[in-house]
Formats: sequence, C-alpha cells, structure tokens
Amino acid sequence: MLTRFTLLISIFAMTFGFSTGPDSEFASSKAPLLRHVVLFKFRDDATDAQVGKIVEAFGELPSKIPSIVEYQWGTDVSIEGKANGFTHCFLVSFADDAGRAEYLPHPDHKAFVDLLLPSLDKVTVVDFFATDSQGAIDTDGKLRHVVLFDFKDGMTEKSQQAIETKFTSLPGDISEIAAYEWGLNNSPEGLDDGYSHCFLVTFDDEAGRGIYIPHPSHKEFGGIVRPNVEKVLVFDFYNGK
Repeated sequence: MLTRFTLLISIFAMTFGFSTGPDSEFASSKAPLLRHVVLFKFRDDATDAQVGKIVEAFGELPSKIPSIVEYQWGTDVSIEGKANGFTHCFLVSFADDAGRAEYLPHPDHKAFVDLLLPSLDKVTVVDFFATDSQGAIDTDGKLRHVVLFDFKDGMTEKSQQAIETKFTSLPGDISEIAAYEWGLNNSPEGLDDGYSHCFLVTFDDEAGRGIYIPHPSHKEFGGIVRPNVEKVLVFDFYNGK
C-alpha cells in the first residue's frame, strides 16, 4: 500500500442539513476538507429495521458532534459490479485533523459503533484531504462516484504520478463530470483494506455516468491504471437514497 501523502489546495462542498452555500464558511474556505469515507456491508441476517436504525443513528451524529461539517450517505447504484459487496457509503467531512480526533472517541460515535457492530459484516474506511478539487460546489442530489485503488507493490513513482495526473485531467476532457476531487489515505483506524487512493467523481445523473464510462479519455486512463492496480472498489450513490 502506498503511504506518500500529497496535500494541495481547494475545496468543493456537499450539503446535508448544513450551511454550505456560497456564503458559508466552509464553501468559501480555501483549506481542503478532510473526507472520511465509510463503507458498510451488513450481515445477511440483519433486518431492514436494524439497518434502518443504523442509518438513522449515523445521520444524527452531525447534530451531536460539532466537528462534522458535512455529511452525505447512500446505497450503491453502481453499474460496474465493483462494490465488493458493500451496500452503504457514508461520507463525513471535517475541517481538519482535529475535527476527526474529536469525532472518533466521541461518546456519541462510540454509542453508534455499539449499535452497528452486531449487524455489521465488513467495513472499509478511507480518509483523505480533498486535492485538486474541480467543479460544482453544491453536489447534493447528484450522483457520487467513489473509486478506491490499492496499487501493486513496487509501482514506480513515475507510474503513480501518471495515474494521478491523468485522472485529474478527466474533468477537462469529459464535460459530464460535474465535480471532482481526490486524495491519499491518511486514516488512523487501520480499516482501509490496502486502499491508498480515493477519487470522488460527481455526475448530474446516470446519463452523465453513461457517457463517462466508455469515453475515450476514461478508457485511456483505464489502460494506464490496469497494469498497476492490485484491486479497485467502485461505489456510486445519491445522497439520502
């Protein structure tokens, strides 16, 4: 797993019951947000009622833990078959490391984990500072496309930079990309399953994704990635669905 951390600047904001409009503190800030990407697969015997309570409880945390500045969640609607069994994604954002440090040991977060664990099959957590942010500020109601990469041991620095550069160029080639950001995993929880890179691509809807996937520039990117990737996870969701 790669451990080199790159921190650049810029931000785009997502909103779910928070003040993140054009005049808000976080929308206007140039500091990158710390994204906390959480993926759940529930046990086969977990009931809809149990899962519903967990989703509801997670959604209550932003009102209980002030360091959460943005929050979105959704169930997988990816058409690529690379979600690896995960059904729910939660995207929690903090202003900085200190915000995450407050969140993880917070009593309300610990109570949520106690509620979650009896129904949980597996979890993956990747954190990153939003890097090379481009496009829309308000992404609520749009299709979020989460891509995680675990690269092969021994991949060269040159290959890594080529992959990062090519992915970052895609919004300029594919107008259907409404927003884009990426970053290197810096989660302290040890639940990343080897994933070192997270790319967050946003489309207005499925039609935009339908143009993106077979687009020549995206296919060219795939040709650069494929020889270097150990595994990939793709999870698409609409906020609150």
